[in-house]
Amino acid sequence: MEVTRIFDLLPYYEQKFKPKDDVIASKENGQWVKYSIRQYREMADLISYGFLALGVKKGDTIAQISPNRAEWNFVDMAIQQVGAIHVPIYPTISESDYNYILNHAEVKYVFVSGNELLRKIKHILPEVPSLQGVFTYKDTEDARHLSELIEMGRTFADKHLLEEIKADIRSEDLATVIYTSGTTGTQKGVMLTHANIISNFLGVSYIPPFGEEGRAVSYLPLCHVYERMLN
Repeated sequence: MEVTRIFDLLPYYEQKFKPKDDVIASKENGQWVKYSIRQYREMADLISYGFLALGVKKGDTIAQISPNRAEWNFVDMAIQQVGAIHVPIYPTISESDYNYILNHAEVKYVFVSGNELLRKIKHILPEVPSLQGVFTYKDTEDARHLSELIEMGRTFADKHLLEEIKADIRSEDLATVIYTSGTTGTQKGVMLTHANIISNFLGVSYIPPFGEEGRAVSYLPLCHVYERMLN
């Protein structure tokens, strides 16, 4: 099959490569938590169904503020599959920068890793009129947990609807808006289509000197465009 949208990577991977239990993995409490490609696809689909249950539409913007972790990838693919636009944000920027980006991008939902980051943005959230909800990955102090969205997805699961939506997404559709660091002034939202990202990773795909038996560490932040492309 041809990869023309970012989420096409998931069925492509399942078709082309041998099964393995650590297609993606991240450490939780000192232990590696591993996911196969089937688990990866299932999580992405369930979150996509959850988005549809929430009323997320094509063109809506959804932000993530989190260090690298498996859930970042699940949510990323789920956002793409429903035609929404992913706005990845560094977990180390200032509160004023969060305020600017969330408002400038008119973000509808925000995903944060846990309470530490939630506390950092909590008092500015009322200043973001477009915002409809916040989800976390590992804490549930003052926000809904990702597991709640997944359960909504299980209840709402409509494979036919999701496939219709995916079929309507084109390679030239906007996939992500990545904000610059702001070193030369106000942050600029760089608009990247599916085709932009795909052309980059296809262009360098021949360089790594290993095959499907290899493992790679995601070192740079996933919200950085270079790590996003490598990932």
